[in-house]
Amino acid sequence: MDPLDELRAMIDTHGWAVRNVVDPEPALCLSYTVGLTRHGHPEVVLTGLPPDVATAFLNLVGEIVVREGGRFVAGEPTTELADGPALPVLAVTDLSGLTAARSLYGPVEALQVVWTDSAGHLPWEPGYANPPGSQPILGRP
Repeated sequence: MDPLDELRAMIDTHGWAVRNVVDPEPALCLSYTVGLTRHGHPEVVLTGLPPDVATAFLNLVGEIVVREGGRFVAGEPTTELADGPALPVLAVTDLSGLTAARSLYGPVEALQVVWTDSAGHLPWEPGYANPPGSQPILGRP
């Protein structure tokens, strides 16, 4: 089965799908929703997380958007995905990795949810404990 047909089938069944881009170069790895565009919502991207973890969070995003009618908005931090501090939501300006979403829908909008390190620091803050490039930022903080 064509991978896009597989995604279409998942979107038809669930309302969205999750695509994981895995690469030996961690800076090129990302996970994102496909199908939220159909619901009038930007796709959502996560970087810096293992695919199984990112998939679980993105499925939660899908539930919130598709089933509960919720919205994620650039510039409005969210507490809906994890306990602890609110997580920034950024408008994605680098959409180059969202090839499946763009193949299905043409131009798309996307948001990135940014994760803190174990001490609660964001990648652009002093004291961020994770290696540089471990969570690529695809928009402006």
